[in-house]
Amino acid sequence: MKRYFVYLVVFLMMTVSNTFASSLDITYRGNGISFGNSKRINGIRFNLVDNGVERINGFNFTFWKPKDNTDAKVNGFALGLVGPEANQLNGIAIGGVAVAAEEIRGFSFGTVGLASHTIAGIAIGGIGFATESLNGIGFGMVGLAAGRINGIAIGGVGLATGSLNGFALGGIGVVAKRIKGVAIGGIGLKCQKTIDGITVGGIGIGAEKITGITIGGIGVGANQVTGLTIGGVGVGAAEITGITIGGIGVGANQVTGLTIGGVGVGAKDITGITIGGIGVGAEEITGFTIGGAKLQSENLTGLAVGGYCRVKRNLSGVSVGVFNHARHLNGVQIGILNYCGNNPKFLRLLPIINVHIDRKQCAYR
Repeated sequence: MKRYFVYLVVFLMMTVSNTFASSLDITYRGNGISFGNSKRINGIRFNLVDNGVERINGFNFTFWKPKDNTDAKVNGFALGLVGPEANQLNGIAIGGVAVAAEEIRGFSFGTVGLASHTIAGIAIGGIGFATESLNGIGFGMVGLAAGRINGIAIGGVGLATGSLNGFALGGIGVVAKRIKGVAIGGIGLKCQKTIDGITVGGIGIGAEKITGITIGGIGVGANQVTGLTIGGVGVGAAEITGITIGGIGVGANQVTGLTIGGVGVGAKDITGITIGGIGVGAEEITGFTIGGAKLQSENLTGLAVGGYCRVKRNLSGVSVGVFNHARHLNGVQIGILNYCGNNPKFLRLLPIINVHIDRKQCAYR
């Protein structure tokens, strides 16, 4: 019985028009059922190829790709054997191949893909989908591309966007211009400008400016990093502020906060608490610094601990190590051997402890 009904529907749609311009409508005041290319209807509509449709409220089913449907507005349930196409799709839109519209609101699914200028709601592309603006939830089994994302976006392989506000996941990677929220790249994540929020890259993360919590399986690289940053191997940046941990090391021009390098930490200026498994090196160090085997600096202010603590110019504070060496000391050295270059000659190299306190700050530059 169902088979005969389908035959009847197809027959009616084929016979009512060969120009996609007519329809057989069983309606009362525009409400009812239509077979063929009706321009407007409230109810149920079946058609082979949509052409010049204006407005459909209800259920619309089309067998083939629309001819010219640029002004169509479908409110309700749009179903296409190939795929619905309109100016606006509001409600549920499902395409056997794809769904295309200028604006989609509601739930949309394209077995192969989905394309729209604006999407608001839940959108799924079997392989992938592209849109200028996504507000809601978007999923592309292979990939997803959007000019702007506000909400949740997932690309099975990858995801690319200009601006992200929300949550983004790329099976292999995520590429964006700006990220605000949570972004995860299975292998990596690349942001051209700024990242604000939580970002995770299986191998690594790269950006111009990072603020928040950043984790790179191997490493993190940026011009400016602020917040908690963890690099499985290392972290590199021009400027780092906050808590930074590098499995092997951390390198930067300027470091402020708590910095830990499994092997070492290197920078031009370091301020705060710094720990290097083997060593720490910088031109200027201020704060508490631990260099496992060696700590070296041009100028150091604060407390320094290391096997060999060498300050080439000025040490203001306390140095604790096996061998402590400072050209100019204003403080205390504690170790097996301690060298203070600004003490009298017979007091420059002493065991256990060496002290020199300047009443007036005088330093070598």
